[in-house]
Amino acid sequence: MRNKIFNFQFSIFKKFDKNKNNSGFTLIEILLYMGIFSILIIVLFTLLTSIFDVQLESKSTATVSSDGRYILNRFAYDIARADSISSPISVGSQSSSLEFQSEGITYTYTLSNRNIIFTNNALGTTDQLNSFNTFISDINFLRLSDTDSKLDTVSFSFTLVSKTQKRGGEVMQLFKTTVGRR
Repeated sequence: MRNKIFNFQFSIFKKFDKNKNNSGFTLIEILLYMGIFSILIIVLFTLLTSIFDVQLESKSTATVSSDGRYILNRFAYDIARADSISSPISVGSQSSSLEFQSEGITYTYTLSNRNIIFTNNALGTTDQLNSFNTFISDINFLRLSDTDSKLDTVSFSFTLVSKTQKRGGEVMQLFKTTVGRR
């Protein structure tokens, strides 16, 4: 009987030993899991950076486009209601500023610190026409008609650049229009 008890106890320990050897992960399994996990992390990181790049590019493009449309519309409105244009002075002359009169008040478009500034000279007030997310790299006013003409015409061009950087570089766009006084 003693032999049977000893054999029974030994067989129980043997079962535990068998289970103990099989109850973990092998080095190969751990390396395989770590490799799959690493690939998954890299794919997710790449996807996340792509999403942020598209968001930055979209924001930059939208800002440049909306600022450009606003400045062009404001310029067309102001010139259409102007009584006279005093600068640039003569036909074919170019300037980085525009001065016009409307209802006895002189207004000025100028470039200051890479921003388009609209000034009401009578009140001394100034407004920055582009947003804080963009800057102007070039501005040009070209007089196309004579001051004696009833229809003064001015060509206006500027390059608008986004301050928000994307991987491919800056978003920049050239805007140009020609507007006549009515």
